[in-house]
Amino acid sequence: MRWQDLYIAGLGTRFPDRVETAEEAIAAGRYTARDRDTSGFRAVRVADDGEPGPVLAARAGRLALERSGLRGEEISLVLHAYAAHQGRDIWSPASYVEMAVLSSGAPAYEIRQGCNGGLSALELAASHLTARPDARAALITTGDAFHLPYLDRWNTDDQMVYGDAGAALVLSTRPGPLRLLATASVGDSSLEILDRGPGPWTRAPLEGGAPVDLAARKRDYFDAEENEFAFEEVLARLRKGSEQAVGRALADAGTELSAIRWCVHTTFPGPVAQSAVYGPLGFSREATTYDWALEHGQLGAGDQIAGLDHLVRSESPRPGDRVLLYGVGAGHVWTVAVLEFTAEGQTQP
Repeated sequence: MRWQDLYIAGLGTRFPDRVETAEEAIAAGRYTARDRDTSGFRAVRVADDGEPGPVLAARAGRLALERSGLRGEEISLVLHAYAAHQGRDIWSPASYVEMAVLSSGAPAYEIRQGCNGGLSALELAASHLTARPDARAALITTGDAFHLPYLDRWNTDDQMVYGDAGAALVLSTRPGPLRLLATASVGDSSLEILDRGPGPWTRAPLEGGAPVDLAARKRDYFDAEENEFAFEEVLARLRKGSEQAVGRALADAGTELSAIRWCVHTTFPGPVAQSAVYGPLGFSREATTYDWALEHGQLGAGDQIAGLDHLVRSESPRPGDRVLLYGVGAGHVWTVAVLEFTAEGQTQP
């Protein structure tokens, strides 16, 4: 979808103060040197008990709103995306974020699209602002904190390491530093079983008493006799979904990959990131925020927003520079966004 007159007016990221390094996790027996060397993850931020995902999201949201120069009453929609436990069962973390950041009565909704949550929210917010002539701005937040006994940040998935953070952006119809050119989303629901696994349904979270083990679910699926040749089929479907989302976003933006200066993508383990994301797209590692991301871990729904915030504050973007945001989440759904820095980009959002 090509968008007209939509801008990112403000960005914000909030990390907890506490750092846990891969070396510390190895010494504690929670990680291995082999996994560290393969994945590339070096450290994560760890939230305290009083910093669940919605609290981190609200802190990032207040920062993004302040940087946008907009007033809280100008926000007509709040979308809060997350992947992990939000501090309470059966409640609305999105409404908490709205109350903590705006308290204006804007409707607040949750986005549960895993690692693609932030970009899914961006596309939905763009639709909201385009469909409603009186709507001026939307707030998107993400917030995750990964803790035992629910999740083991160092072992929940193959070579993936999860870090705690809140991230936020304000999307506005008022001209701002970053113009949203286009987004595209592609889904392939045949892949949802990779995260569900072939095991029985459960009646409640942690019914078996052990942390969530996404790696085991994938192994159980691929080890099943009837799925003997499934791995090649899964890889083909993953490539197809990725290529379609990128191709559609670029076509709608009226640009080529060669015109894109940076790529900010979901934070995968090293081999996956190189072979499935920035490598096939033709980006050098230096044209991504990947090395910075390896110091913070995979941020649940917030990789792209936090990575974009880091990029605009560290790379001195110029007017006309273009950025490709790439996300994929459980389900599977891919979302790709193309943005361009405007003359106002010299004032960081």
